[in-house]
Amino acid sequence: MRIFTDAEIASLNLLASDAQSRPYFDAMRWALRWHDETPQEARGESYQRLLDLVVARSFIHQGRAREHWFALTPTSYYADIWDEALARAPAWPGFKRLALTNEERAYLHLESTRTLTAHIS
Repeated sequence: MRIFTDAEIASLNLLASDAQSRPYFDAMRWALRWHDETPQEARGESYQRLLDLVVARSFIHQGRAREHWFALTPTSYYADIWDEALARAPAWPGFKRLALTNEERAYLHLESTRTLTAHIS
């Protein structure tokens, strides 16, 4: 069963990677994101699926083993969404950011140690 629609896959493949783009910390997903990874037309369920892909990548950034790619309840959803996107949208800029630079890793660590309340206020 496919998770992404054909239109969503096409949008991900059309995104251009921006080497100047810098990450920001998404406190709701506890993940690094870059502005060039999101299609402007992504809304609703399409946007949620993209965010789930970002969460899957965050598990890689955290060094989690694939069998632990879930938040609360064991599921294969994040591995499934990752596999589908990798197979069908290999041009997505997010796939170029699997390994973090030392600066990005330090930023992720710093932001990850702050409480959610600190991020919101």
